[in-house]
Amino acid sequence: MPTSLDQTLRRRARGFTLVELLVVIAIIGVLVALLLPAVQTAREAARRSQCTNNLRQMAIALHNYHDVNQSFPLNYRPVQTGPYSWMQAILPYIEQQNLFSQLTLGGLQSLPNNKLVASTVIKTYRCPSDGLTPNGMLTGASDSGGTVAGTNYKANSGAYWVWTVVNLNNVRWPDGQAPNSPSNSLLYCDGLMCSNSYGSTPSSANPGGMGPVIRNTMRMSNITDGTSNSFAIGEAIPAWSVWSWWYNQNAAVATCGIPLNYRRGVDKLEQYTSQWQRNYSFYSLHPSGGNFAMCDASVRFIPDNIDTVSYRALATVEAGDMILTQP
Repeated sequence: MPTSLDQTLRRRARGFTLVELLVVIAIIGVLVALLLPAVQTAREAARRSQCTNNLRQMAIALHNYHDVNQSFPLNYRPVQTGPYSWMQAILPYIEQQNLFSQLTLGGLQSLPNNKLVASTVIKTYRCPSDGLTPNGMLTGASDSGGTVAGTNYKANSGAYWVWTVVNLNNVRWPDGQAPNSPSNSLLYCDGLMCSNSYGSTPSSANPGGMGPVIRNTMRMSNITDGTSNSFAIGEAIPAWSVWSWWYNQNAAVATCGIPLNYRRGVDKLEQYTSQWQRNYSFYSLHPSGGNFAMCDASVRFIPDNIDTVSYRALATVEAGDMILTQP
């Protein structure tokens, strides 16, 4: 006959029933479901903060470069040589002096040292929200000759754009007129920096004196629209455009003639990676907008739904146009 001690031991050895176990699992599932969005939101907030910091560092680097050289960096391709981008120029000002010292400035990219530099991923040039670019490298980049280090940031080349698969140029401007930009808005732009003024072999282009290439002697005094009202640098996604690598002058600028995050969430943008008429613009993976560094080195978050006229007005540096809707 079992004793009271035996009965006590049996009660203590009793485990959870299946129903109790299922209830506990259900409760844990609900808690995880409630917690996960908050964790994801917190992580994205941290990534966006780091992105903001990257942009601020680059904008300050532009200011420091300007203080030393009395103009913003050159962004061009010298005659019969290699590209020289503004992102190469600011390397010493973002604690990358050692990398800058390895460059043969203006030399062919095929030079072993230049090729090595071009394939070096720089943390400051990467947005942590971009999970689409494996290890920061871009394969099949235009004019690269192979795999190179991508960039999530590009300088602002202005508001004008004539090559596009959609009609984006018939947009009302504050004064009723389009900006005073020539048809080739890659080479002659109305923003802070053009892709390569006067083409890939400009007869007058040289580091010592750019002659008539106005956009390659851009100074702070030229930003007459106000440094706090003019874009300097915005975001890009290398996985959506092969013109997104920091070493190349033609792949380190973008236009605001195409709306911010154009067709993101509607089209599968990977299919347009080689269509520069469509993707030579600013994109971000932050929800509902993208970060931009202004010419005064402040950083602002610009929403996707910004008025097109205002967006383009922020892209010009000396057009005298107004911002209709302050973002």
